[in-house]
Amino acid sequence: MKDKSFKELSEENVFACMMHWIIHRMQQEVSTKLRFRAENKVYQVTFQYNGRNLRIKDLELITGDDEGFILYDWEEETNFNNLTKEKMQRGMDNADSKNKQKNDRDMESDEIMEDFFDIPVELTEDDIEMINEFLDV
Repeated sequence: MKDKSFKELSEENVFACMMHWIIHRMQQEVSTKLRFRAENKVYQVTFQYNGRNLRIKDLELITGDDEGFILYDWEEETNFNNLTKEKMQRGMDNADSKNKQKNDRDMESDEIMEDFFDIPVELTEDDIEMINEFLDV
């Protein structure tokens, strides 16, 4: 699994690979962020090595509704063997960009629907007659 692209792996396997990388390969005095899902929420945790101790510096709730939220958008060649802090950050940045685009599209779609329902509907007598005939059937 160490040379498989993160794009091919499940979210759980990628998380396990990143945790293993943090514990065994991350440099001393360096910090990095990691995203994960728990109970339909998305969190981001910041790890830092100080001496021989791995510490959690920060735990942040990213979203309370993880439906459709992208944790990472990995570059094709990213795998455990070539993982770096910078590649992890790029994966998060790429995902943030896609999440923002999705949110913008959703908001635009909501606005279109609101505009649609604000258009007054004018019914002719023929329309009313057809509706009445349909309802009487």
